[in-house]
Amino acid sequence: MAEIILHSGDFFALRTANTRGALPVARPKGSDGPPVKKRIGDRRARGRFEVVGSLTGTLETTRRLAIRNIGPGGALLDSPVPLTLGSRLSGRLGIRGHGRNAEARVRHLTALSDRGGGIHYLVGLQWEQSTSVDDLVGTEPVKPAPGRPEGDERRMAPRMPGGADAEIGQSTWATVDVIDISTNGVLVASPVPMEIGEKGKLKMRLGDANFVAELEVRRSEPRKTPQGPHRVGAAFLQLDDTSRIHLEDFIGERRR
Repeated sequence: MAEIILHSGDFFALRTANTRGALPVARPKGSDGPPVKKRIGDRRARGRFEVVGSLTGTLETTRRLAIRNIGPGGALLDSPVPLTLGSRLSGRLGIRGHGRNAEARVRHLTALSDRGGGIHYLVGLQWEQSTSVDDLVGTEPVKPAPGRPEGDERRMAPRMPGGADAEIGQSTWATVDVIDISTNGVLVASPVPMEIGEKGKLKMRLGDANFVAELEVRRSEPRKTPQGPHRVGAAFLQLDDTSRIHLEDFIGERRR
């Protein structure tokens, strides 16, 4: 789940088109600057407006960290991003249809390569005193990993497999830049990756009006440089009439 809160400022909104002709340009009222035109190849059925300038927002994402195994003392997670040793992790623990808030400390971290050349991380957690999972875990212990003798097991309590639905939902925040927007969806530059199929909520101010839309990530491109952003394209799943009118007014597509 993700929530994007956008704040509109001074910027140009440049409409893209599927033709080779001149592109109409939208710009803020009171701007005396020259029109800004740019020809962009686009296969979308509906016009997109490219943001030329600065339109930033706050992206709130619920990162879903799969639980490999869990016990009264802690858990082993699979994470797409590294977590800092000693840092505190807070989130929503879900397992076997049950859920509760959980807090833990990151105690160890192991980087692993996947078949596609990417990297993911095994994160060892130790529960804080405020978190108890005794009633959620069973008695089936986790078998030691291949190559690790029984005597090398450092845990002070047995672990059980997490299961397909076991996860911790961790809320994260990041500042994003809006690249373009239409009545069908939005493209943003994000400092953190998002997975295809991840759903969320978009909130922003369009002039003096509030805009709210449910969205789903349809495209996620990795950063091209170590410091570069991830390009994330999302489609609007649900857009109420009021928000649609505000968006059409904002980009100049409302039918009078």
